[in-house]
Amino acid sequence: MTSNVAYKTGEALQVLSFEVGTQTYCVPVNSVREIRGVTPPTQLPDAPPYVRGVINLRGQVMPVIDLSARLGKGVALDGPRQVIIVIESGPDVAGLLVDAVCDSFIVNGDQINPPPQMGEENSPLVSAVITSDTGMTVLLSVSHIIPERANAAAAAAAAALAA
Repeated sequence: MTSNVAYKTGEALQVLSFEVGTQTYCVPVNSVREIRGVTPPTQLPDAPPYVRGVINLRGQVMPVIDLSARLGKGVALDGPRQVIIVIESGPDVAGLLVDAVCDSFIVNGDQINPPPQMGEENSPLVSAVITSDTGMTVLLSVSHIIPERANAAAAAAAAALAA
């Protein structure tokens, strides 16, 4: 398994699956805080293109990530089934804008496969590929989906020095 997998190899894992475009993805349930309706975010200047803005979640300001844009599939179109999945990775919290939530289910350890080699470097966004009788689902790395604070702070400092 890759180092960005947040579970022990061979163990069962409970996941939450959701749709982004026509593809199904999932994240570990233990990284999901809640699922909520879409709230229009407040846009921030100089945010990465996949960050729609920020929302206030019971006193905590958090970014809303357009998961379609984050995965390189273009900006998500607004739809009636869209929701925000609030995820946590350590101290970081973010909302993932997805087209629809599908299901929560348990995956046996033998169904969790490392992502195949796709060139010189694999995407850090993909933890594993889950296989089942109905097809394959991509397990995303929550820690890599959320914008990194260190990189964001370094980029902001560099931009301030350049100005």
